[in-house]
Amino acid sequence: MNKLLPLFFILFFSVFLHAQQKEIDSLNKLLMRYKALDGARLDILNNLSHHYASVDIKQGLSVSNQAIELAQKLNNKEQLTRAYINKANNYITAGRDSLALKLFYKTIDISNSMVQLDANAKALYGIAKIHQNWSQYETAIDYYNKAYHIFNTIKDNLNMAKVYNGIGICYMYSSNYPKALETYIQVLHYYEMDKQTETLGYASVLSNIGLIYGRMEHKLNLSLEYYERTLRIYELNGYNLGVANVLSNMANVYDNLNEPLKAVELQKRAYDIFKSIGNKAGMASALTNIGIAYTSVPDYEKALYYLEQTLPIYKTLGNKTNLGIVQYYLGEVLLEMPVSKANLTMAEYHLEQAVILSKETQNIEAQAESYGLLSKLYSKKADYKKALEFKELAVILHDSLRSQDLKDEITRLEVKYEYDKQANLDKAENDKKQALAQAEIQRQKLIKNGSVIGGGILIFAILCGFILYGRKRQADFNAKVSDTELKALRAQMNPHFIFNSLNSINDFISKNDAESASNYLVKFSKIMRQILENSNQDEISLEDDLKIMELYLQVESMRLHNKFTYAIHVDDTIDAANTLVPPLILQPFIENSIWHGISKKDSKGHIDITIKKDRDMLSCTVDDNGIGRVLKKDTSLMKSTSLGINITKNRVDVMNKKKNTNGAIKMIDKEEGVRVEVTLPLQLAF
Repeated sequence: MNKLLPLFFILFFSVFLHAQQKEIDSLNKLLMRYKALDGARLDILNNLSHHYASVDIKQGLSVSNQAIELAQKLNNKEQLTRAYINKANNYITAGRDSLALKLFYKTIDISNSMVQLDANAKALYGIAKIHQNWSQYETAIDYYNKAYHIFNTIKDNLNMAKVYNGIGICYMYSSNYPKALETYIQVLHYYEMDKQTETLGYASVLSNIGLIYGRMEHKLNLSLEYYERTLRIYELNGYNLGVANVLSNMANVYDNLNEPLKAVELQKRAYDIFKSIGNKAGMASALTNIGIAYTSVPDYEKALYYLEQTLPIYKTLGNKTNLGIVQYYLGEVLLEMPVSKANLTMAEYHLEQAVILSKETQNIEAQAESYGLLSKLYSKKADYKKALEFKELAVILHDSLRSQDLKDEITRLEVKYEYDKQANLDKAENDKKQALAQAEIQRQKLIKNGSVIGGGILIFAILCGFILYGRKRQADFNAKVSDTELKALRAQMNPHFIFNSLNSINDFISKNDAESASNYLVKFSKIMRQILENSNQDEISLEDDLKIMELYLQVESMRLHNKFTYAIHVDDTIDAANTLVPPLILQPFIENSIWHGISKKDSKGHIDITIKKDRDMLSCTVDDNGIGRVLKKDTSLMKSTSLGINITKNRVDVMNKKKNTNGAIKMIDKEEGVRVEVTLPLQLAF
């Protein structure tokens, strides 16, 4: 089964809630020795309730109540706001967000009356976290920004970092990974500026970066490296809640690495920690992930057992994101079990709930996955029309998530947070500034001394530098324009291919041939998978491209009742697996041969696809025996120029401009049919 969603179960808690057991023991000793009911005892009580929030919620609430009572008795409003915030944070850890929200609003009322900016900002931060837990991400970001504005005013870098961390989490839950990663980079800079790289806040950001890498199949091991670094810092600080979260994160990565039993082991360790500190939300998260891991074993009965336990907990907590994902996995598990009317009915219910919840929380990925399973469900019910409808919806959403711009942005941001490299760049920049300053001093001396010749040489050198720099910028700009044009053309090409393929399949389904419709749907799904995997690549292997073409030919041949045959010939001197070509470069010409050549012909047709090597060029030929372009002109078909062919010609033009090559397209009319010759530069992967 497709493991794309489990990592979103991890709950992130405020780094205000960190605690160290040694600190708690020390404070308890102080409290026992200090009996006077004054400000000193009140300060100890507030520190204790703050640290208890992630270790012992029951004690945390008890101590915070004592602090509130003493602060009211002493009429100490500053300490009273601290006590309210600490009690609210204990409530958040216990999953009682509504009670926490009331205390944060009380804190704001008091802090506004006495202009206590620090308490006001922390309360706004707490409110933001609650809305985040409720999957109200836009509202959460709004409150985070209000808190950030205040922390920025009082120059509190660490709390600014914590706020940005929360904003990054909201972006991550909304599937905006580039924005999330960019935010985390800013957070890391704040911590590094204050030399806080062994703190819980810093560890929390490392954990979140690990979570983003956990969403990338080719970087799962890097994700584990970030979690290991996080785990070391949390254990060093005695932060049990953080340890449990990281163990749960790591378990999800092991699940995606096809090690489900290792995942179950880590989730159970996380569950024991959550249970020991009374964290119901964390317990539910661990139970959910255990259920998901059992789907990979596979043990569907155990998976259902663990997943069903979490539904009432998430409903109580108001966590729609996690609730929606549990509904998704319940639907998936039921689809994997033996087919029965009861299982299909329950699966349909859970998946429909998953769609509703993913729309409410704007979780595009969960919505796409739910549509995909609904397509599978209706295919099992032999309702192929609905199966196709949901498959189309899933493809559209997946395509938006896999866009090249998103991947380019991720790659750009990865480079950005390479700390050592960035440090070296900063040092180089500083050295450059010093060198420029020194050069300016020397220039002033030369001017003072009246060295006209020296000044002239200096000015000439500066002008040359500016000219060369301007030329370089222009060259970089031209390259960027070419790259952008090529991406835009590829973006047009793939939807065009999908649109025409869907039309072919839809036409066949409308004839109510269930068996053939099912075969169509299977082949079409394979085509879609290949397109989605390759559409964001500049080049793919010739072997992979020909596989897609053959699938396309099979689908079209089925629709035309085997009206044509085809053959694919690859020269023996060509290593198809090592040769790179632009994706789908021949597809429009094959499509043109089928629909404007062979489909109009009375007799059976044939298409030959030949790939040969000609020195440093690759010669690709599509040859058909259709009605040809001359006959089409007589029937006025020449008026409708193929969009796909025009796009392909433009793709070759842009490729030539970008890589300084001589690729070309040549269309030759024959007595019977058309031959298209596409010449591309020969490129090898290795």
